[in-house]
Amino acid sequence: MGVALVAGGGWWAVQQPLPELSYFQVSEIEIRGNDHVATQEILSRLSLSEPVNILQLDMKALAAKVMTHPWVRSASIQRHLPPRLIVTVEEREAVAVLSAGKTYLLSADAVILEAVQKPPAQALPTIRVQWRAKYRVGDHLSEPRIVRGLALLEALRKAPLLQETQVEEMTAETDGNYILHFAGGGAIVRVDATESLPQLNRLDVALRRHGGGPENFAYIDLRFPGRVILNPSEKGG
Repeated sequence: MGVALVAGGGWWAVQQPLPELSYFQVSEIEIRGNDHVATQEILSRLSLSEPVNILQLDMKALAAKVMTHPWVRSASIQRHLPPRLIVTVEEREAVAVLSAGKTYLLSADAVILEAVQKPPAQALPTIRVQWRAKYRVGDHLSEPRIVRGLALLEALRKAPLLQETQVEEMTAETDGNYILHFAGGGAIVRVDATESLPQLNRLDVALRRHGGGPENFAYIDLRFPGRVILNPSEKGG
């Protein structure tokens, strides 16, 4: 398709496809929603060469490139005229620290976000695994013992009597059981994640009967379906 332009009072034909005119070259890229991810990291993943025609860009393909960043859960890209791209990202949040030889930040959907050398400023529970494994930043973990461990941490956060009790560390054992250590001491809790939800409900009932929280116990065992084993601490009586 051509277009006619006025030059020196007369008409002349430009034998250039309309989409290739400089008017359609991207002149601005706006990034929205990024907190952890630097704007330059998103731009580098777009890998747009100059000049680039806004009408010839595949928005879904570009969004997929942005989503290769571990912190990016979702991305959408819109084009506007005059040529401007708006990239909107939704980032993942770190919900735990994974200790598996090296130390990583881990998201709720089991994506390794980044490697860390020291504990993050935000207090996060540590998931310590007892098996050997090599993990890398960006891995979307499917290991059931880690996935169930994350689900267990989420269930603990929602348990009425445990909402004010911070899990400091979770040891994921090779047999699929977990050992929980709470911040500030208190009970050591052992639980089988496959039975965690009904057992947490039973624990809630048991704690209400005793009129206290897990800090009043030295040991709590939830591994046996239908049973809650409570071992009182000296402090709790």
